[in-house]
Amino acid sequence: MVKERSDNRTVEARGSIPLCSTIFFPRLNRPYPELSSAITMQRVLIAPQAVRGQEIAIADPGALHHLRRVLRVRPGDALECVDGTGRRYRGHITRCDAGEVTMAIDASSVDVAPRMPITLAQAMIRPERFEWVIEKSTELGVARILPMITSRTVRGDLVSRHRARVERWRRIAAAAAVQCGRSTVPALEEPCAFAEVFERLRGGRALLPTLAVQGRPLIEAMEMVAQDTALTVLIGPEGDFTMDEVQLAQRQGACAVRLGDATLRSETAAVALLAILQCRTGGW
Repeated sequence: MVKERSDNRTVEARGSIPLCSTIFFPRLNRPYPELSSAITMQRVLIAPQAVRGQEIAIADPGALHHLRRVLRVRPGDALECVDGTGRRYRGHITRCDAGEVTMAIDASSVDVAPRMPITLAQAMIRPERFEWVIEKSTELGVARILPMITSRTVRGDLVSRHRARVERWRRIAAAAAVQCGRSTVPALEEPCAFAEVFERLRGGRALLPTLAVQGRPLIEAMEMVAQDTALTVLIGPEGDFTMDEVQLAQRQGACAVRLGDATLRSETAAVALLAILQCRTGGW
């Protein structure tokens, strides 16, 4: 089921996770000025191996259903494909069969990787809120999402249950990447204990927002972060990190920071800090 929104976007009803989206280009400020203002551009995520010379063969069942049954594409329709690794292809549909949609490639490009790749190490919170964080952090450009099991993670959610959700989380990240126009999908790893997080990190700096200690003002901490250095953002659960966890992170080189005096929800802190970093790194 598809619902139309007043802002000219096509959105899926709750429960489905489409890997396609429809992008409407208004007459002014179009990214593709060569297209007629009456044309809509569909976007779909493909596997890199779907590219065959100057054609792309889309055979994924979910993408096929969305393109053929929901969007009802036809030969001649404009289409944009992204492969999740940074490559972007623009073209038009040449064939639309039950088992495959074929696109002829008119143009292709490779998006430039950010100078400061950001890893979001997010403590496990309530499932619907955690999924919201995955979606919004993808839109905000993170390169990697690392779910953490902390001391204050809700005990009703066992590690095994978290791991069973990983594939769903990856689909959410992929759908969010397609919807917002990213050509890359963030790597989403299996959950791990907080103490294991630092073994998985690949150097760089780490920021840890917390009210458990008197952290540095965020603007001061950001002055210490070089824009060409990998950065990890560690976001705690409801109730914040414990003192032991903060001290462990600090021993591993993480910088405790303060996001004002208000007590923010975990998902609010994640989105607020990532948005600030987008400004800092020139993403906006």
